[in-house]
Amino acid sequence: MQSMSLFIAWRYARARQGSRFLNFITLFSMAGIALGVMALIVVLSVMNGFEQQLKQRILGAVPHVLISQPTPANLEQWQPLIDSLSELKQVQAVTPVNNSGAMIQGPNKLQAVLLQGIDPALEQNVSVISNNMISGQFSSLEAGRYGIIIGRALAYKLGVSVGAKVRVLSARRSVYTPLGRMPSQRKFTVVGLFELGSEIDANVALIHRVDAARLLRRAGDQVESVRLYLTDAFAATSTTASIAPLVAQHSDNQATMTSWHQSYGELFAAVQMEKNMMWLMLSLIIGVAAFNIVSALVILVTEKQTAIAILATLGLSPRRIANIFIIQGVVNGIVGAIIGLVLGLSAALFLNDIISLLGINALANPVDPTSGLPILIRPLQIFYLMLATITVTFVATLYPSFKAGRVNPAEALKYE
Repeated sequence: MQSMSLFIAWRYARARQGSRFLNFITLFSMAGIALGVMALIVVLSVMNGFEQQLKQRILGAVPHVLISQPTPANLEQWQPLIDSLSELKQVQAVTPVNNSGAMIQGPNKLQAVLLQGIDPALEQNVSVISNNMISGQFSSLEAGRYGIIIGRALAYKLGVSVGAKVRVLSARRSVYTPLGRMPSQRKFTVVGLFELGSEIDANVALIHRVDAARLLRRAGDQVESVRLYLTDAFAATSTTASIAPLVAQHSDNQATMTSWHQSYGELFAAVQMEKNMMWLMLSLIIGVAAFNIVSALVILVTEKQTAIAILATLGLSPRRIANIFIIQGVVNGIVGAIIGLVLGLSAALFLNDIISLLGINALANPVDPTSGLPILIRPLQIFYLMLATITVTFVATLYPSFKAGRVNPAEALKYE
């Protein structure tokens, strides 16, 4: 009796000589579930890749968390705080930095940028820019040499290349001259170009922190901020809250903390909302397929009322009768989900090859047709998708299955 429901469900599933319309609805529901699962896997993999690409290209170049003091201090005064923060497991690295707004003047144009005064020796292994140099060397930034590294897009706007001279004007410091008050300025030599494929390429420039201090009319060892590289950039908000007491202890409550959320939070929030909406819309395909399972089971219950009544007369309980149809509906859902899983993973893994074969690279990625689409498959996300699909299928089978369990044998066999 324990396996009776499973045995009968298996017989019903294999018996395809009945209603052709019923068979069509059953196959259509399985195909709908497979299509929904496949579409969700492909779309979410692309959205995950896009989000990861944004994280690497933007959050790798801007401070995850920036701790600043109103008055610049010597690096030795910052060192106790740097040492304490470096011991935290969520902090990958802590580096000194002098940030300021500046204007860069080239032969063709004057462009506003965020000027970062960094220590190349400390940034070499953690900065995403050091891994995306397309010309020159990241280590070419040397104190006193007044070298500057800019993005490829900025170099194109300014009309410069490696070895060219550019004039950097500080927006925060000024000097008095016979012609009046003028912004602090100095000529720098372009020693390297980087390309991240984001707006950072046109808006950020790197110089040595000692050169930045001199441009800002400060002592060469003075630093106004330290930047934190986190192991998980998306944990910046919680990290800021957890390290607040430590920062207050080492800075006498004078330091302020900001994270990338202030400058790029809206962008990533929009990406997350778009991903959620895509999940919702494509989930409707699975929902429609689940309704088809309900329709197929209602028709099956109507066709099998006589057989159900005989089973009830023979002593099969209403719960076991309901289990027959629950098992059949869930099996159909599982088969559809597995087919969708195989098709979805195959399509996601070979999506760029398929796009190249169809010759629609420019349509898929207008910015850089040669690079294809970013793909990132997250197994845990797919597991939750499969679990949700099977759960929806199970819920869809409950009404027609329990309706079958409530069939009255006397009524069903009255005219037999």
